[in-house]
Amino acid sequence: MRPYFSSGPCVKYSGWSLEKLNRPFLNRSHRSDIAKTHLKSIIERQKKLLNIPEDYKLAIVPASATGAIEMAMWCLLGSRGVDVHVMDVFSKIWAYDIKHQLKIDVNVIEAEYGTLPALHHNPDRDLVMAISATTTGVAYSNTDWIKQDRKGLVIVDATAAAFCFEMPFSQFDVVAFSWQKGLGGEAAHGMLALSPRALRQLETYVPSWPIPRIMSLWIGDKVNYGVFDGLTLNTPSMLSLADIECALDWVDSLGGASGLYKKAADNVSFLYDWVVNTPGLSPMAAPDAQAKGGSVCFYADKFTSFDEYRAFAQPLADKGLLFDIVNHAHSKPSFRVWCGATMEKSDLMHFTKTFMENFSS
Repeated sequence: MRPYFSSGPCVKYSGWSLEKLNRPFLNRSHRSDIAKTHLKSIIERQKKLLNIPEDYKLAIVPASATGAIEMAMWCLLGSRGVDVHVMDVFSKIWAYDIKHQLKIDVNVIEAEYGTLPALHHNPDRDLVMAISATTTGVAYSNTDWIKQDRKGLVIVDATAAAFCFEMPFSQFDVVAFSWQKGLGGEAAHGMLALSPRALRQLETYVPSWPIPRIMSLWIGDKVNYGVFDGLTLNTPSMLSLADIECALDWVDSLGGASGLYKKAADNVSFLYDWVVNTPGLSPMAAPDAQAKGGSVCFYADKFTSFDEYRAFAQPLADKGLLFDIVNHAHSKPSFRVWCGATMEKSDLMHFTKTFMENFSS
């Protein structure tokens, strides 16, 4: 098993090495001309790769996708009621923060882990949702139910979707994602995409609550448009920026987004089929809800608690055989295996062989 894990836990792409991070801007300030050029280039490359509409703005922000989604909620919510789709650990956190921190009129549409919420969209209210759930493996197969003629904003957590499968950015107003899942990149930074409708909201509405500077999309009473050109809100990690440049170069070697998505889809199909066809295992996500690229989460029928899952997994990690296969502590007791494009089919074959050798014993 390749022990080159980034934050996530998601493995680095095959061929990654520290030596590849030696970029010209690495020993320079983020305010230097060479660093600013690279920051802007990283934004533009992602915008092109993900097919984000030209009139959308994209920014590098602090604190991974969590920072991006919280920034969006604190800066953009409050002018109207909010609906929240809850289907995993993180969307449940967003619902909690909207209700208990921002104290907005909120309607929670919740699903059992492994299933999708009702496809509900009130165009007069804001909508907050995760399009794909890293802790359940569930994703929306389409978003045609989102009304385009709307007053409210649609804010999407795309942590487990970006760089995993094609997303219709034009159907959303705000999309938050990071590099650590789909690209095996480092943490520390998130990405925030805003539609023209979201930008108009920033220009015309200021929330009633105080917003810490690190989360604010304004400078004084003006929208901070500089952040969309790479003038980050705080000092970025130049190592993380070098790492993501390397990852984007790797994507180019796959042929771009199409190669990235095909590899992720093949990985998910392989592992999901293995789970379905292995006695004693059950997938968390129903077949029509399983994400095309991302996590595959599954149950061992003989285990009922996290203690049992950890007791199985820890010796494998101690021996250097399998790492971090137990699901998030706030999900259901289960296993979780990342199947994004940075995983090789040989990694997954090693996983299934090693898993069964120990599961059956």
